[in-house]
Amino acid sequence: MSPRILVPFDDSEPARDALEYAFDLFPDGEFVALAVVDTTSLPYIPNVADDAEMSDDARVLLDDAADQLAAAEAIADERGVAVETGTRMGTPAQEILEYAERDPVDHVVIGSHGRSGVARILLGSVTEVVVRHSPVPVTVAR
Repeated sequence: MSPRILVPFDDSEPARDALEYAFDLFPDGEFVALAVVDTTSLPYIPNVADDAEMSDDARVLLDDAADQLAAAEAIADERGVAVETGTRMGTPAQEILEYAERDPVDHVVIGSHGRSGVARILLGSVTEVVVRHSPVPVTVAR
């Protein structure tokens, strides 16, 4: 059975590198590119089930996530690899971890911006939280 690989994807260079690395690391894998819409900056956390009540800010963020996932699909197409895509709304690290816990995922390959020192303390590190709390093995691509 092919391993199912989760790659959090925001169309940044580290995320692109992580996706490419996942393809190389698991040539027979099944891949999921997950975009997380960070709702921490929104004044209201939208209810995705009720599209009519979604704020304009949330719609813009969801459109951005769709564009990000289109980039992941383009990378996969260039490599001749199939990739499933998904979008979650919430705090990025929490949503990634919940996906890894609830869906059949065997491994996470995540990119890192390589921040250190004060920048990492002030900005936090989604990658660090995922590495520390993931229920499955995690590979960090730098």
